[in-house]
Amino acid sequence: MKTHPCFRMLVMLTVWFYCSSLAMAGQVVTDKERSWARMALERAKEEKAIAEVGATNTLAVLYFRNMSGQKKFDALQKGLALMLITDLSRVDKIQVVERVRLQALLEEMNLGTSGLVDQATAPKVGRLLGAYYVADGEILESKITDLEIQPYLIDVPFKTVNRQPPASGTINDLFRLEKKILFGIVDQMNILLTPQERATLEKPISASAVALMALFVGIDYSDRGDYGNAANMYRQALAEDPNLQLASDALRELKTLGLISETTATPSTTVAAESGSGAGTVLAVGLGLAAVGAGVAVALSSSGGDDNDGTSAANQPATTPSDTTAPTASTNPQPLSELSCSKDSLQFTFSEPMQTTGTVTVTSPPDWSLSSPSWSDDRTTMTVSWSNDYNYCSSVFYGSHESTVTFTLSGFQDTNGNPLAEPTSFEFYITL
Repeated sequence: MKTHPCFRMLVMLTVWFYCSSLAMAGQVVTDKERSWARMALERAKEEKAIAEVGATNTLAVLYFRNMSGQKKFDALQKGLALMLITDLSRVDKIQVVERVRLQALLEEMNLGTSGLVDQATAPKVGRLLGAYYVADGEILESKITDLEIQPYLIDVPFKTVNRQPPASGTINDLFRLEKKILFGIVDQMNILLTPQERATLEKPISASAVALMALFVGIDYSDRGDYGNAANMYRQALAEDPNLQLASDALRELKTLGLISETTATPSTTVAAESGSGAGTVLAVGLGLAAVGAGVAVALSSSGGDDNDGTSAANQPATTPSDTTAPTASTNPQPLSELSCSKDSLQFTFSEPMQTTGTVTVTSPPDWSLSSPSWSDDRTTMTVSWSNDYNYCSSVFYGSHESTVTFTLSGFQDTNGNPLAEPTSFEFYITL
């Protein structure tokens, strides 16, 4: 189907407008970003092609993948990207994609609020974002330093993955680790920094790992639409580091957009200082998140106030509330990838262990034959496969039907009984 010239011009102008903006527009995904994401994907689908990449100084920073097996590092997935986007946007010679635009696109691609992208899909995401380079990485567990970050810089046109030197340390070294990755990206892009730019980039966003972790949790709450808890986490970040501008700006944005009340406090996380030397623990119970750092605990409790006996809530042992967080699902391969009609399989990965009573259906086309799902031992991964007759596939996908199928998850709940959050439908292109 041919795209109408006016529609095509409108989409191209919209993409150009967004690609020319800086990375510091805010942290709330609004209808503006969602509208852009829908248009970008519509253009790719209508033309069966993706827009050309941007200039060689354009860069998108994707979320880092937590491969350590420890949930305590989950907040770093978006957090590292946020730090890098913030710093890189200060370099005049680099044009960085906004984090909210990235988040909107990933959600529109049915990747959920986590927005994790594998390296096979990263160049496609980069093209949709109009970026020449894509930066991402993996968060690993180090036997020596507890934390190791392996960054990559991907050349989108050539799909070349450039492995950069890893950054190792503890969570208390977070801002130093980010700086090592930052300057590695700048060098790989052959950007020559002025002495003033280098001096600016060497300044930490915050030297407090606790403040940074609270900020990162707040960003994730915001992406989930839980603005009350996001605001409280930003306040906790500012309590630890009053000069953390990202937290201050994010809190002001929520107020400006009318997403939080000036007078209403939402039960959320509070920062409780613990005495003693050595590494402590940062724990955000509500997100199942924890990280080592600076002898401070972040635990779910009522915001502010003292107990009836006059003892500060900070000194009371933290209790874990019942888990009411909706699980999310992602797919491997990613949505809008190609699957074979004749014989293939699709893997669903869930953010929490699941009950196995849900169903998977193919809503388009009819008569698609799916096998019974198989589950991993921890019930976080489910695989479905199929085998269709070649004549059936030929008649469906070379007849009057579109060459896409949609897989829909129905009735799935985690082990705490929380139903699966959107998205629950995932669309793919189909080949014979």
